Amino acid sequence: MAGDAKELIVIRSLTSSDLGLFAAHRNSASSKQRAVNINSKIAERLLSPEIYQAGGTTLDCVCTLGDFSDRSARYFGKIHKNWRLGGSKLEGQIFSRVDSVDFALIRSIEGNDGTAPVSLTFIARDIDPAAHARLAALVEGRISQSMIVFDEDQEDFGALAAYVDAPPKPPQPPTRVPKFEPVRVAEVAPMPTPVKPSERPLTIREKLRSSHFMEQMLRVSGDLSAPAQLQFMDTVEQLASQLRTVLLKTGRIITIPRNHAGLWRDVAGQKIGFVDGGMANLSMLGSAPIAVRVGGYIVTPGDRTEGREQFIPLKMLISELYAAPEGGVYNGAFPDLGALRDAARISVEAAGGVRVIQEVPDVKWLFLHGALINPVSRYTDVMRDERVRYPFPNFSPEALSELLGSEGEARSGRDANFLPVYLRQLELLQRSEAVVCGVVERESHTSSAIRSLIESLDDDDIRSVLPLPPAIWKDWFLTTIDPRDDGDGEDQRITDSLLFRCVLEPGEALVPVIIDRNEMRRAPRAWHDVIERFPKPRISFLKPTEWSPPIRLEIFEKDAARFTEVATLILHSALLLPRYAFPVGLDIVDKFAKIPNWMSRPVNTNTAVQALKGALERGDTRLFDTLRRIMCGSKREWLLRPGAFNQ
Repeated sequence: MAGDAKELIVIRSLTSSDLGLFAAHRNSASSKQRAVNINSKIAERLLSPEIYQAGGTTLDCVCTLGDFSDRSARYFGKIHKNWRLGGSKLEGQIFSRVDSVDFALIRSIEGNDGTAPVSLTFIARDIDPAAHARLAALVEGRISQSMIVFDEDQEDFGALAAYVDAPPKPPQPPTRVPKFEPVRVAEVAPMPTPVKPSERPLTIREKLRSSHFMEQMLRVSGDLSAPAQLQFMDTVEQLASQLRTVLLKTGRIITIPRNHAGLWRDVAGQKIGFVDGGMANLSMLGSAPIAVRVGGYIVTPGDRTEGREQFIPLKMLISELYAAPEGGVYNGAFPDLGALRDAARISVEAAGGVRVIQEVPDVKWLFLHGALINPVSRYTDVMRDERVRYPFPNFSPEALSELLGSEGEARSGRDANFLPVYLRQLELLQRSEAVVCGVVERESHTSSAIRSLIESLDDDDIRSVLPLPPAIWKDWFLTTIDPRDDGDGEDQRITDSLLFRCVLEPGEALVPVIIDRNEMRRAPRAWHDVIERFPKPRISFLKPTEWSPPIRLEIFEKDAARFTEVATLILHSALLLPRYAFPVGLDIVDKFAKIPNWMSRPVNTNTAVQALKGALERGDTRLFDTLRRIMCGSKREWLLRPGAFNQ
């Protein structure tokens, strides 16, 4: 540090976001940051070029307010795009008297390389109104973006120096070399240092007793008695340990190395599509959603042109999906409104995938947020005494053109019902050149994947690692995960998500297993010929990180040979988001497809209800239909793109 460096005094007019530095304001502060914001141009003057380019340093800082004084190491650095001087929060009730528009004065030398101490003095109007008024008069009309800087050559510097003490001198090196080497104290990092991974993977027992596993276990078994909870944990440990041994023995676990550079180089230039949907609700019109909105997001890694990204919107009013005898909005009396809603959601989301492969035929990968193939037996006619009591409504001609494109226009009668339409959508996806995969991050409440996996194991392959004969062991395993015949009612079903969370290590995936989502024993006889044609997906679980639950992946049989590529792309996409192990493309399209919040806000709901009420009282059905269409949202979908306003 040059001995003739110029002194600076920086004045900041505090804002509400700066008050998080004080412990007395933490509960009410608008921001939870523990720092004072500094403009980047002023940060560039305060720091040496090397420190500024490096993004920050730790300073020896003396903070004062009235008679209070605190000297400690404080981090001054760039957090995202903002510069902040922060560190440990300042304790003391005196800081409750500091408010926004009070002043913070920072005194330092220009080009500080981190070795020169600084002073940070607060001038509060409630404590020293005269000093606050003089400072306010000094900076009035000159302050910009809540900050101004004075150097020692300016005439006002001397007046300001009366309010903020000169920083203490840095400690001097010893005059003689000590006889013994001093103990070196490790520098305290401004943020907690990540825990170094263990040299070996945790055992199942150690996993179950780690904090994030304990939280999940208590969530699942929280309604059990204390002895039953302990037994439940022991049972999960036993099942997970034996299942992992069996899977390793049979080669049913894939390990995916982390190599971002290699992965993104391999998929550079390939179009990747993501599809997700959202639903609109108006609380005063009932809890059932009235509109489904689906978005498609296509991105080409490595492409730096304007054509890198593409968005495809699709929205439908649920009532308009179903045909009405007299035309217009469907108002039939089908008793299971939930089935109508779910069938609408399933078919419109599948239509989003169909739209992507039709409009972007060269897409190489297509990821759907949700199950790839859904159970469909519920979405059929309601039967009474072997007769149709309430027929499941067909789709309207307009809806068919949206759901299947030009192919849907020729459909009528039975072929316009949900089951044939949804089956055709799956066939179109299955026949596409793209690799299609459903991605589910929500933890399931079923154990169907475990059951299919256990039943698929060859007895001769696992006999040598089992404590019991294979047939007996399988029966014990399946009974234990789903104890439906438990007489005491104290046993808990062990779900796919919970067990594979214990079995898999970060970066591991289960080799996909076939699951029949549409078993014929549950299918209504009138639709056997359609339901038996539904494809059977291959299901896998992928664990991105140690603390995250496994992600469920579903693929068609045609893509089974490329599963390792699918899992590799999903894993690396999931590692791109901080604190959220989920593919970043699906996160983007989720925000794109989400119904805007204003649709559910009371003021707009009240306006809509009053307008609908007036239309009903006058019998104006055309106005009623128009108002409901307006509630589906604006046509300006591209504005919902995340980051559209901060390019």
